[in-house]
Amino acid sequence: TSSNNKTVKHLRPSRPLSAPQDDSVLSVAQMLATRRGNAAILVGETGGLVGILTDTDVTRRVVAKDVDPGTTCVSEVMTPNPTCVTMGESAMDALS
Repeated sequence: TSSNNKTVKHLRPSRPLSAPQDDSVLSVAQMLATRRGNAAILVGETGGLVGILTDTDVTRRVVAKDVDPGTTCVSEVMTPNPTCVTMGESAMDALS
């Protein structure tokens, strides 16, 4: 099997960390630090995926803009509607 045929499963992704979309940036960032994560999927009231908060989001949209992480909801600074892939999809397609 060539490397171009490997699936997402072959990348051995870790179980995603998740948080409610109405949590503060501070609480989600603290959870990520404690669990050594670099991103959290954010879920709405019905449990569906609404966004993702990454280290880059925190750096660019919170720290660089001097936004208070304790009073700012992650929904205000998250990347909304991220593209989702399944474990059986092409790893190359998922990473592009």
